Parts: sequence; C-alpha cells; structure tokens
Amino acid sequence: MTSHGAPHFFALPDREEAGAVARRLHGAAPGLRVLHHPSGRPWIIGEWADEDIAVARAGTDAVALIGMLPKRTGELSRRAGRLHGRAARLEGLSSAIPGSFHVVGSVGGALYVQGTAYGMRRVHHAVVDGCPVAGDRAVALADVAGAEVDLTSVALRLPEPLAVQLPPRPMWRGVTDVAPGAYLLAPADGAPPRHVLWHSPPVPERTKAQGAADVREALAAAVAVRTARDGLLSADLSGGLDSTSLCAIAAGQLGPGELIVGGIPGDESVNDDAHYARLASASWPHVEHMELTPEQTPLFYQGILDDGCRTDIPAGVAMSRDRATAVISVMARRGSRLHMTGHGGDHLFFQSGAYCHDLIARRPLLAFQRIRGYRTLYGWRWRPVLRQLADRRSYRRAVAATDLTAPGDLGFSTPQLAYVAPPVVQSWLTPECRELVAAGLREAARHAEPYAPTLGRHRELSALYSGTQECAAIAEAGRRAGVPVTMPYFDDAVVDAALSVRPEERADPWQYKPVLKEAVRGILPEQCRARTTKFEGTVDAVGGLYRHRDKIRALWEDSALAKAGLIDAGALARLTERPGTPDLKNGAVDSTIICEAWLRAVA
Repeated sequence: MTSHGAPHFFALPDREEAGAVARRLHGAAPGLRVLHHPSGRPWIIGEWADEDIAVARAGTDAVALIGMLPKRTGELSRRAGRLHGRAARLEGLSSAIPGSFHVVGSVGGALYVQGTAYGMRRVHHAVVDGCPVAGDRAVALADVAGAEVDLTSVALRLPEPLAVQLPPRPMWRGVTDVAPGAYLLAPADGAPPRHVLWHSPPVPERTKAQGAADVREALAAAVAVRTARDGLLSADLSGGLDSTSLCAIAAGQLGPGELIVGGIPGDESVNDDAHYARLASASWPHVEHMELTPEQTPLFYQGILDDGCRTDIPAGVAMSRDRATAVISVMARRGSRLHMTGHGGDHLFFQSGAYCHDLIARRPLLAFQRIRGYRTLYGWRWRPVLRQLADRRSYRRAVAATDLTAPGDLGFSTPQLAYVAPPVVQSWLTPECRELVAAGLREAARHAEPYAPTLGRHRELSALYSGTQECAAIAEAGRRAGVPVTMPYFDDAVVDAALSVRPEERADPWQYKPVLKEAVRGILPEQCRARTTKFEGTVDAVGGLYRHRDKIRALWEDSALAKAGLIDAGALARLTERPGTPDLKNGAVDSTIICEAWLRAVA
C-alpha cells in the first residue's frame, strides 16, 4: 500500500479494553492499517505508506518507527533484540538512526510512544471509553475522545505574543500533550500513563568551527534520508541561505530528472532572492528550476476562508495558506512524491539577541558590543535595553508580573532580552476574553518552569518548540495541497549539532548565520554563501491586507470567536474597512484571523 498523505496513527495499550477503541476507529475510517501487539491485541492503527514505517519484533517485544526513515534500518532489529522487556532501552534509538520519526514500542506489555526531541513530531494522549489512547495528532484524538476546545487556550492566543511565552497549554480539555524530549509510557499493569524525559538539549560549548563540521555532517545525513526515497523530490529554492543550502546538498546526491526546485521571485525591485536562486541553480545543470509567475502567486490572506485545514494549534499558515502552498501545489502537478523546505534554519542559526542577557555575566564587553549591533539592526533604545538586562526575576515571577495593560509591540524594535514581553491586547477583545486571559496567566504563573537555567537559552528553546508546532501545521497544509512536506533542519541530529555551539558564535549581529555559512562552504556556490542581504515580507503582507479586506471582513459576519464571546465582531468588521488604521498595524489582527480560522475548522 502506498499513500501520498502524511502518516498518522493512534497507539493502544496491550489491554482488553483497547478492542472497543480499535473497533470505533475502524468504524470511522475503514481503510486504516493496523499492527498488533505480540499478544495479538491491536497496537497501532492509522494511515502510512510502506516507506513510512519499519517494524522489528523479538519475543514479547516489538518496536515500530513511523515517519521519515532511511531505507535500511538494521539498527532497529538489533535494538529490538536487546529490549528484553525494558522500555527504557528504546530511548537512544532516535540518536542511532537519521531522519524524523516516532518510536512506538510494545515492550513487555507496556506501551512506549516517543516523538522527536524538539517537537516536530509530537505525542498526545486521551482517555477513550476508559482506555488510554496515544496519537501523533491532537485534533484527531480530540475527535475520537469527543473533547471540547479549551476557550482559555484560545483566548491566550489572541494577545500576541503571549501564548508562546507561557508554559504550553493543550487546546482541548481532556487531551494531554507530551512535552518535546519526553515519551509516553503506559505500563502493562494498567497504571496511569506517565511522561518520561529521554532527551536534553546539548550544553552549548563547541566553537563555530567544531559546530559547523557537525552541522555539515548532520545536514548531509538528513537530506540523504529524503533523497533516498523513490520518485521525484521537489524543494523550495527561495534564494535564501536555508533553502539554497538544502537544495545544494540534494543536488549533489541526485542525478538528472530526480530533483526539481522552485520558488516565488517576488518584487525584484526590492527583493534580490530570485537573483540568488538563479545563481545557485546555474551550478546544478541537471536540476530543473521553476519559478512561479505573478499570476500564480497569491498574496497574503488569500485562502483564509478555507476551513478544511485542521491543525493541532491555531497556526500562522492560516493567514497565507494559498501563498504558503503555491509552490507545493505546482510540484504536486509535476509529480513530486516529497517536498523539502528550509523551515527551521532561522530557528537554529538566527537570533534576536536574547543570549546577550546570559552573556553579560561572563563576557560583559562582548555582550555590549553585540547589543550595540542589535540596536543598529532593530532600532532598540538604551533605556528598555538596560532595564531588561537588569531584570533578574525568575521565569515564574516574570509570568506572574505580566501586565495586560502595558502597551505591547509586535515589532523587533522592542528589545528581546526579557522572559515575557508585554502582549498586544487588541481593542476588539471582549471583557470576557480579557478575564479568561487574566485567569490563564494566573494559572500559568503557578507552574511556570523555564526550559533552561538561563533566560537566553530558555527563549531559544521556547521559540524552537513553538516553531516546530507552526511548521507541523505548514506540513499539514502542504499535504492537503498534494505533497508530503519535510523539513530537515528540524531533525534531532541537526538541531543538536546547532545548539551545541556557543550562542555568541552561532548568532552575531555583524554576520549572517556564520555557523551555517561555514557548514556549507564548498557545497553552496560561493556568491550565494557570501550573501549578506535578506528580504523581509512585510510589504507583501500589507498588500494582501488591502486586496483581501472583503474576505477578512467576511470572517466576522459569522464569527466563531464572537459566538464564543471572545471578540466584538462588529468593531472588528468596522476596523477591517480601514486596513491602514493604527489598530491593525504590525499584524495585530493576524492572531485573531488565525484563531478564527482554526476554531471554524475544528469546532
């Protein structure tokens, strides 16, 4: 059996009551595939292509890998033979095999379900008919469990950028998310499932040269997993460093007719991405390069009325779904079996300067030199910079002190040196919504724990974990456009290699992505590797806001958010008539559009 969709699955414990859940799943979707525990009971139920799964069995133990796998997984059989009923022995499997996949084990009767270390592939669980059920998609579990949307979680996502700065909160009541770096273990004796930490980010102690060598090796292995797959591979080629580097690696691994790359040229009077894309592709004569025409290129906000894309979180792709999938749709028509993008490169190799908060304690002179650079780039003012540097509150105290009445700013002009920036509390949020946000803040403050001992590292990991969720939603939109989407920068080995580099050597306001540039030396054409410019898409977004204001206004005519009591739809409709109004500046309406589209799709 083959499938052009992304693999998805449910995992059931080795218990008698799992049979009723399996029958319910098969009744809802009769075409689902099934694997069985060594006992014969249903274990994994879902949809996947043959190349998306590898299974090994040894006595009463079994283990399956589901996702982006290399063709040969001999290590899997060796590990299965050494389990001997001990689930903890599965913990190192992800490090031994390149790619991006879930690990699902049936070990001595216990159910083990693990995603990737940084959240590109996640694990969720819920109780269905008295039986714990795990899965890779929260929205699918919510459907099976009949779970209700948590309106407080929705409300917290309206004032930007509040939600991504707080401890993560599930979007449904009764659906529990397993944190990145942990796995779910449902014991054989019927005890409640528990979460077990299996991965911690590396200590950032390597030099730029050491880290670049590691990144080069990890990226080559990650891309090789994709290029080894059967059929035509397509890839984004924007002209930026991230996507161009992946295309260069893939071009070196594939022959004529095996790779097609493409992108959106944009307005070349202000955007030189297309120039660098053409420059790079000229070095790969065996690779076809395709560019979308202006007529093929949707503006931002086109497609916002499409409520068929059901994702685990309200995700930014809802603002520009048609644009985000324009290249993918063309590649689907060309027969692509897999589409590769450069998402994740910014998360690993580009920072907004939060590490300076940590750096000032051990290298104060270098920290102030870097801060001067970020001030030049982003227009930071010294007073808020110094205030944030002097703020040594804990993460929990910072969350507790978050002020919903302070003026927030969505731009880079606000220094990025604090745990929590004041959120933008939009004028169209109802008093009921503000009360939910305040209650959610109080709840978050009670159990807020940072991802790392220092502020800079915490913010970096927080951005990475939220970024993988956003990109998983992009992958879902790409799947609906006709091609599975894959993002090698988020593979565990690549992320580990990048995060092992000292932050001051990985991010520098005076150099653009120095570690990645060094990693692709000799792989990427030198003129592209030495590029110092980067296009920023605000102009395109503003144009879309004007062009599609009628579609945006149509969202508020029958608003799901308004029915839930979270927004004043009339006030928002009036503001939408005037896209240039200060209330809509810097994308302040975007989070409302995102949450509206999501709630319509899942409710």
